[in-house]
Amino acid sequence: MSSQRKIAVLLCLSGSAAHAEQTIINLNQAAQTILDQLELSQTLTAGALYYAGTGGVIEAGTMQTASITDQMQNDLNGAISAVTAATYYDSHQLLLDEYDATMVQLDSAVDNLVDATLVLMTVSTLADMAAQADTVQEQLAFQNLLENSPEMQITDTEQGAYNNALASVQDLAREAGAFLAAANNSFVTSTTDAYAAQAGISLYGGGAVYSATADILSITGESAFGLGFNGFLQSAQVSVDDVYDAGYGS
Repeated sequence: MSSQRKIAVLLCLSGSAAHAEQTIINLNQAAQTILDQLELSQTLTAGALYYAGTGGVIEAGTMQTASITDQMQNDLNGAISAVTAATYYDSHQLLLDEYDATMVQLDSAVDNLVDATLVLMTVSTLADMAAQADTVQEQLAFQNLLENSPEMQITDTEQGAYNNALASVQDLAREAGAFLAAANNSFVTSTTDAYAAQAGISLYGGGAVYSATADILSITGESAFGLGFNGFLQSAQVSVDDVYDAGYGS
């Protein structure tokens, strides 16, 4: 089977895929037009052989109805060129993929923080008991309880687990927010796409890293392609008060 035929068959099989890009749709249609001609030629050939064997004289031009015209050829080759020149994966999509991946990690980090928080919720019991120990008898009883309940104390491991979970949530939330802000920043995406196109580099399989402390976004592609953006996400920065207000009552 020829390469062109394989391409045409593949496109025919995948032609109903949802949300196909227009250049892919055009190639599918051009390939399908030629496929129709090839199928017509098989039918006409079978008919011509039948009449040749039974003494029938087929009409002149019969087989030519299955010809591939110059227009069909040009349409297919032009569509192939359009597909090879198109950009199907740009920096906007790359940054959104990084955002999605980071959000998955953030969900796990939040689960870890919830678990670490539950371990420390014994302090709620301590607070309630301390608030109710008004009399000497109650205070002595509370003292005795604490002397015989070492599990009420917070261990270094528990403290470390909680603080580390807090830090992970902060880091991943900052990264996710930065990737989403960058994906919606037309300067970042247009600059990256222009450099990638000029270098002939595909961003598919590339990645992005954000340093919150330096406010530097680094985007990488194949063949050591890389760009750095510093200070372009300043407008997306939010304060601890903003975070508190957004989370309060939610």
